[in-house]
Amino acid sequence: MRVVGDRKAFDLIGPTRCELIAESDKQKLLDRLGEDPLRDDADPEVVWNRISRSRAPIGKLLLNQSIIAGVGNVFRADALFDQGIHPERPGRELSREEFDALWQRLCEFLAIGVRYNRIITADPETIGRTRGRMRKGERLLVYRKVTCPECVSAIDRWELGNRWMYACPACQS
Repeated sequence: MRVVGDRKAFDLIGPTRCELIAESDKQKLLDRLGEDPLRDDADPEVVWNRISRSRAPIGKLLLNQSIIAGVGNVFRADALFDQGIHPERPGRELSREEFDALWQRLCEFLAIGVRYNRIITADPETIGRTRGRMRKGERLLVYRKVTCPECVSAIDRWELGNRWMYACPACQS
């Protein structure tokens, strides 16, 4: 939903909650957030400790902002696809190597998003264009796609963590 006035505009498509807070409440809010992959001082060990002990699906854990901050629905779907991890796998079934590669990919995806001011998860070499020249439909891997870019299987879509999840049943195990 977009609200436009004479002097201000608000785009309410993303956040589920938006409010002004006092400076004194800022630290309380920040303390509730997990590690942020965009921050140089983020500690992936903290995230690993939470994920590696959880029976919850990794696709649900990645949306939990108290575990890892900033990963939204598109990044979770495309990062899990990129790493060949099925979203329903329990967090505790990920190997340390899989987690480390997933963390690294999320860091890269989020940094690209900041740099280009849009979500871009597709590889420019695969698309044949630079990131800045990719068309809207070319920027993502599996999110809202009908077929897999790797094997052309139909992409599965279901609700996970109160959001639509997209995954390739053939490429993600």
